Amino acid sequence: MHNGDSGRARNACERASGIFRAGGYTVRLVREVTARHLTRALGELLRRRALHVAAVVAVGGDGMAHLVLQVLHRAGRQGLDVAFGLVPAGSGNDLARFHGLAADVERAAGRVLRGLESPALTMDLLRVSCADGTEHVCATTVCLGLDADVNARANSWSRIRVSAKYAAALAVEAVGMRARRYSLSWTGRDATPRSRERAATFLTVANTSSYGGGLTIVPRADPRDGSAELFAVAEVSLPRLARLLPHLLLGDHERFPEVDVLPITALTVSDRGPVRRRRSGGHAAEPGSGARVVHGDGEALGPLPVSVTVLPAALRVLF
Repeated sequence: MHNGDSGRARNACERASGIFRAGGYTVRLVREVTARHLTRALGELLRRRALHVAAVVAVGGDGMAHLVLQVLHRAGRQGLDVAFGLVPAGSGNDLARFHGLAADVERAAGRVLRGLESPALTMDLLRVSCADGTEHVCATTVCLGLDADVNARANSWSRIRVSAKYAAALAVEAVGMRARRYSLSWTGRDATPRSRERAATFLTVANTSSYGGGLTIVPRADPRDGSAELFAVAEVSLPRLARLLPHLLLGDHERFPEVDVLPITALTVSDRGPVRRRRSGGHAAEPGSGARVVHGDGEALGPLPVSVTVLPAALRVLF
């Protein structure tokens, strides 16, 4: 399936379909110009034909993958186990990049075919429950801090390449950057519950290694180990942030004292507002700051507070 309004995705879908047909599969194209129509069309197709569907293949970027995952997750809760394939043809391809999926359509489609003929692989998903009652699943990252604001600004610029617009949005947001204080409750790999309050600028739950078109925040991420990583950057000055950012691209930022990477299996986050300095040098949260919108897989999800839970081996994948 693909976004029918995207010429690049339409071309990639036609080429991939040829590969699948040559491999002996019948192809049913699902293409609509809005996410709502795509979701409805795919859901209806699975309800009618689920027992005859070998896989659903998303042709596009992280946004298209995210849309398909919502439908497959709902189908899975109804007992329908449908494999997920991906042919990267979007502006943001962090999921494809992490799994080494070729940007070449024919090679990516060939990998889908090999996946169909190989032993099943699975990957973890992140279930996100927002304050407005909505629930989502994500494959890559869930942005909770300054990175959520950067994501929102980058999404508003539709005519710029993802990696470039994310860097530009980060520069804009960083100028007025204020750390915020968060209440965190989490469970680690040892199943021990913990909680604390902390001031942070960046705050992200990562299932894979990067966001924003290739900004590597958790180089050792493993979406098949039953846990995720909580990536946090403490309150930093603008010059210090400017020094830190190149190391995010290099992937060697964990040596900085402001950076924490913590393995988790579940997390609840509340935003207590921007930090202000007391005269004594301590910190306090300012009241009345309003709810921040969380972003997952690059898409707006809902407001804080949120709960994020790792769903081990939740999705059968062809990569």
